[in-house]
Amino acid sequence: MFLRPALHIKKFLYAIRLAHANARSVDRVARILKLLGHPDRLRIVALLSRGELTVSELVSVLELSQPRVTQYIRSLEEAGIIDRLREGSWTFSRLRPECDGQSPLLSSVLSALPQDDPVLQADLSRLGSVRARRAQQSEQFFADVANNRGQLSHEYLPQSRTEAVLLDAIGDRHFDAMVDLGTGSGRMLALLAEHVSRGTGVDLSPDMLRVARHTLSEPRFGHLLVQQSDLTQTELPDRSADLVTLHQVLHHLDRPADALREAARLLRADGVLLIVDFAEHDRDEFRDRYAHRRLGFSADEILTALEPLGFRNSVCHRVDSGEADRPDLLVWQAVRVCSAEMELAS
Repeated sequence: MFLRPALHIKKFLYAIRLAHANARSVDRVARILKLLGHPDRLRIVALLSRGELTVSELVSVLELSQPRVTQYIRSLEEAGIIDRLREGSWTFSRLRPECDGQSPLLSSVLSALPQDDPVLQADLSRLGSVRARRAQQSEQFFADVANNRGQLSHEYLPQSRTEAVLLDAIGDRHFDAMVDLGTGSGRMLALLAEHVSRGTGVDLSPDMLRVARHTLSEPRFGHLLVQQSDLTQTELPDRSADLVTLHQVLHHLDRPADALREAARLLRADGVLLIVDFAEHDRDEFRDRYAHRRLGFSADEILTALEPLGFRNSVCHRVDSGEADRPDLLVWQAVRVCSAEMELAS
């Protein structure tokens, strides 16, 4: 079995020292080591280090029974090594981004695994097949739905000019954590991937999340995740992001202010909010054709809504659509005021 030659004594002891320095108790470290000492659990952790997977996908890759895989997943979740997220009839497993001090241990164990091990190589080969099937399904959905039904086609959007404005607003700044509310196809996460250490996209539609996962399936996007959630009431912690984006989202909402309040809740002090949406227009057919609730916004409408939520330095840029019969886009940029400044202002 590949586990024994994988964990060389020196690396194993080094992993224990790292874990001991950060974990809450020796018992906790011992429990994690016991779990990772099982070859099939270790295979699961190795696979999830390359991205989230459903139970059925893990069953296909590992060639184990579903009850056995489910049991392993449950034990890893109880130990705080992985999270499970339900989206409709699917449940995704992923490594926890914050593992309460055990991350050094996991990193050490994973780095000790021999990449030429035949068991791991076979797992990776089958993982490639699983991802290929997922990509094929996503591409079909994207062609049939995401581009043509329920949302505005790209020919109406000055996409390259809008993205240039966003990148200019970011500059050379790097963010610890990004949240993309209403992530859709995951385009904003992909665009800003090099500027963030980790990113999370939320969307209520399992179908759009499937498209986003395809968009972010390349290895360079391994630090980006998506999950199902109401963008106005996410389960993400308060002050958990220093960059929040809302790209072509507000015009779909009955209450756009709810999304702005959620963005304010998520942002840390001095965090940045970026919003892209249509300028006011009179294309009434967008309501029926693309399910738009609002026909755009004025620059002042959003700026006024942001002020009582604790934002400062709010600015708005207009992006010309280039065509008289196409609505322009507006890009708003604002900074979250720290709590002390808000108390002084009140």
